[in-house]
Amino acid sequence: MRRQVPLALCFVFGVVMVLIEFSPHPYSKFLYNEVINWSLIITPFALVLGVATLVQTHWIRIRRRAEYWQYSFVVFIGMIVMVTIGIPFGPSHKAFAWLFKYIQTPMDATMFSLLAFFIASASYRAFRARTLEATLLLVAALIVMIGNAPIGDLIWNKIMPFGENLPSTARQWILENPNLSSRRGVILGVSLGVISQSIRIILGIERSYLGGGD
Repeated sequence: MRRQVPLALCFVFGVVMVLIEFSPHPYSKFLYNEVINWSLIITPFALVLGVATLVQTHWIRIRRRAEYWQYSFVVFIGMIVMVTIGIPFGPSHKAFAWLFKYIQTPMDATMFSLLAFFIASASYRAFRARTLEATLLLVAALIVMIGNAPIGDLIWNKIMPFGENLPSTARQWILENPNLSSRRGVILGVSLGVISQSIRIILGIERSYLGGGD
């Protein structure tokens, strides 16, 4: 029963939602809104489950003295402080707003800033012109970067003061033609993959979300 019930619910709701998307009947819209309301009710329980899983995971890391287990204390301290201030006083409290603005927001910005170095490292490895495909990738990337940077237009205007702004024009052509075409191909492939995976889940072929492969 622990597996049959989730599989049956997944099948029923999956088929119902598919039929709703292709049905113009007013009852379909009513049923869709009801399912959305159910999901809004389930969301707080999922949040509680997520918090419990987070606490359990970091508590196990502390007990086992796993690598970088000291940072788990930072997680607990942050959770306790934000909950202690946020629940009784609300998000508009000065202390809560100060913690969010001067601690959480700078840390989020720092994490996103680190992505620039990873992207630069990956670009360096990908742009080494050892093959024809890598050379084309390097040339297209250089054109787009020069076209986006103000210095690219400045350099070109110095060379050709009366000519067309070639860097911006070339950049626009690359973004609107080969780049957009490849993006649509990737999106189409991903969409087909999502449809295939959804059918497997609805029919019960894919059961990894139950915690096992059988």
